[in-house]
Amino acid sequence: MASPRWRKVFRDLYGHKFRTLLVVLSIAVGIFSIVVVLGARGVLLREFEVVFEHSNAPIATIWVDRADDRLVSDVAATEGIRDAEGRRSIFLRFEEGRLPEDTPATGWNTLRTIAVPDFRNQKVGRFTPVNTQAWPPGRGEILLEQSASAIGDYEIGDMLTVETPAGKRATLRVAGFAHDINALPAHFVGMATGFISMETLALLDEPEEYNTITFVADDPDISRAEALALSDYVSEEVIAEKGARVLQTQVPEPGSHFLGDIFKAVSLLLLALGVLSMLLSGFLVVTTMQALISQQVKQVGIMKAIGGKTQQIMRMYTGMVLIYGVMAIAIGVPVGIAAAQWFADFGAGMLNFRITSYMPPLWVVGLGVLIGLTIPLVGAIFPIVSGTRMPVVRALTATGLSRTNFGHGLVDRVLGLIHGLPRPIALSLRNTFLRKGRLALTLTTLILAASVLMSVLTVQRSILATVDTVDIWRSDAQFQLAVTEPADRLLSIAMDGRGVAMAEGALDRRATLLRADGSMSDAINMIGLAPETTFVSPVIEQGRWLESTDTYAIVVNSDVLDDSPEFSLGRVVELSIRGVERQWRVVGVVSSGLMGPVIYAPYDQLDSVLQGNGGINRVLVRTEFSHATAQEQAARDLERRFEQSDVAVLSMQTQIEERDTVAEQLGILVMFLAIMAVILALVGVIGLTGTMTINVLESQREIGVMRSNLRSPSLPTGCCR
Repeated sequence: MASPRWRKVFRDLYGHKFRTLLVVLSIAVGIFSIVVVLGARGVLLREFEVVFEHSNAPIATIWVDRADDRLVSDVAATEGIRDAEGRRSIFLRFEEGRLPEDTPATGWNTLRTIAVPDFRNQKVGRFTPVNTQAWPPGRGEILLEQSASAIGDYEIGDMLTVETPAGKRATLRVAGFAHDINALPAHFVGMATGFISMETLALLDEPEEYNTITFVADDPDISRAEALALSDYVSEEVIAEKGARVLQTQVPEPGSHFLGDIFKAVSLLLLALGVLSMLLSGFLVVTTMQALISQQVKQVGIMKAIGGKTQQIMRMYTGMVLIYGVMAIAIGVPVGIAAAQWFADFGAGMLNFRITSYMPPLWVVGLGVLIGLTIPLVGAIFPIVSGTRMPVVRALTATGLSRTNFGHGLVDRVLGLIHGLPRPIALSLRNTFLRKGRLALTLTTLILAASVLMSVLTVQRSILATVDTVDIWRSDAQFQLAVTEPADRLLSIAMDGRGVAMAEGALDRRATLLRADGSMSDAINMIGLAPETTFVSPVIEQGRWLESTDTYAIVVNSDVLDDSPEFSLGRVVELSIRGVERQWRVVGVVSSGLMGPVIYAPYDQLDSVLQGNGGINRVLVRTEFSHATAQEQAARDLERRFEQSDVAVLSMQTQIEERDTVAEQLGILVMFLAIMAVILALVGVIGLTGTMTINVLESQREIGVMRSNLRSPSLPTGCCR
């Protein structure tokens, strides 16, 4: 049978259900916030690393005009290379449904299609089935990368009408979905990725040859410089020696994912907010426990009067606090784990990687248990010690206010200078500053929660404003064409479009920097446009923009300069564009505009170097409409007009769509911040509700005195002293 002391503890817990509930919830919500934030962060970090490592991401991708299994084997046998794989990558236009050959599409979308030789034995850049009826997909079937669901409502069995750049149409059946952590998420680029078998290439009039070779190195810790050197060696000594032509190369930072920077930012945000959550919940628990123990002072006096010893009473209240902690752990830990799993799943969906295990790290669960047991004890230890050591007479006569020392501090004296206030207001003002320590903790909690919420809203506004200012394009819509067409014909078609006020052409190509040591840079987007164009408005960081009198001058954006210092202002660099090598002089550096590395060159000179005879493959239009819906409708009408004129449009994007795509990329950070703000607000609201309710319970004696005196015409002087 339990001793009288423990029967009192359980009677207190059961007899004051509302108070018990408030205290337990205040502690539980602190545990919940820690487990959610740090648990979700732990799951995301662990799973991202596991999935990315399993993918066997390539250290280099080389685009070639043609390649077969023998060439891929030669690359794989090169010293320093562990595995290599060939695939064929093509860009298609597609529309949902089965369209007859002579029926114009109502709106094409872009699909990056990758033909894979062996789905069951992938060596480099592995992707995995997620929800599929066919692995590998059969002839005429396609597996969509799972992020395609973010931009379209696709289901297994759907039919897609696809069209190649050469105008060949075919119908592909959606056989399922796959996940590729190395694919650009569809909601980031507005373009889906799909996987087909090599046999399906025949339906598209494409040769069953590879046009990309990817490989991984023997050394898992290879540096980017070493990877570049290895890529150059493979290009020149292996591929070129076998008679194939290297079109371009791409060598990312080894072991680094293209979303790595965003992921690191999200991870740091979660860590920072986890620390804030810990501080916030710690303040709340300490405040709650102090208020609770203060209520028990009179009962301590009674127990000591009938023979209770100080150590016995301390153990009793310590045990009661631990029971509060255990009850809070029983609520906060499982609910926090469930919320962390949802949060991790949400984050993985935004960043497009799959979760293999949702269990948060054990150290996070242990931390939640430790906080549930220790923080309440830390908050209660001082009130327990001071309350149990209080003399019996003083404890029995305690009113809840006797230990306060109002009137001696600076703040108290300043409040004493205020005259003329109604007595209830003067009383409430005095009580507010009666326990300054508790007031400081409460205000700190409120300030923390409010600061985080304001920061989130400010960052969100800042990001949206940044999206509006960094975009350099001043067109309403852009059309990327599958092949280069004469500028005069394309612009004539464009100007006949409904509502089109202005149209201009540009030429997109890929350029490679030829370094003095013989190495090459990654392929860089190069855009040729008229120097006097009004369709771009770059932010000049160094030098100037292009001028019509320039001779082989280029302007690079800051991303190009960051990757290759050879593009510094005033330098002359040698570029290889479609095999044509020429020197260009850097005359300016502009901001990146969230476009990645881009080189701008005068259209006439780029066209002359490539002997393009006035061809363009990008059309920019400006409409007479200001509303986004009208602009999109005009762009769709013009897309159909191009279609009817046998102009293959690879992709069309309105300015609003481009802005939304950029905003979505940056919006990940805002989304995580907003969720964390909600969690912190939840911590603050529940915790403060518990604290304030206990404060009111503690002041029941004062409330009774005020109610009895308010029946008289006026409060007696000094009623609150």
